[in-house]
Amino acid sequence: MKKILFFSTIVLFVFAFTQCKNDKKEKKNVGNTELKQTTYSFENPPEFRKDGELSFVDAESGAEKFHIDIEVASTDEEKARGLMYRPEMAENNGMLFLFAKDEIQSFYMRNTVMSLDIIYVNSRMEIVDIYRAAKTLDETSLPSKVPAMYVVEVNANICEKYNIGEGDKIIF
Repeated sequence: MKKILFFSTIVLFVFAFTQCKNDKKEKKNVGNTELKQTTYSFENPPEFRKDGELSFVDAESGAEKFHIDIEVASTDEEKARGLMYRPEMAENNGMLFLFAKDEIQSFYMRNTVMSLDIIYVNSRMEIVDIYRAAKTLDETSLPSKVPAMYVVEVNANICEKYNIGEGDKIIF
């Protein structure tokens, strides 16, 4: 009787272990399905995804100049796509690009139909360069004039409207 109980316990343990492994495989497959790459186009543009908030702050007074909701581009795919294919964006929305270190960054407006202000920011959160009202659908390189670790894209003329300039800071 003890032998039967012992073997039954072992069989039950092996069965439970096998089921656990299968569950993990299923979850992994589900995870891979979620990571499936979506092909975006002008007919199928990405929707804005609020990942956080960002404030533009006056360098001298510390007063907030403007506040936006941000979508964060941190993966290579998100950084490459940026705001491409989107027909419009709310005034208080923008995209924040995260890079590993301060270095010359360069953007362009390929497949981007709304004009943007492209704001380069260093690791000290200081705005170091701005391209205002970048030309739509243009593949001309728009490099930062000094190293930057972050890039913020907002609708064209936001920097002018809210007096955002080099030397100001961001907080996110």
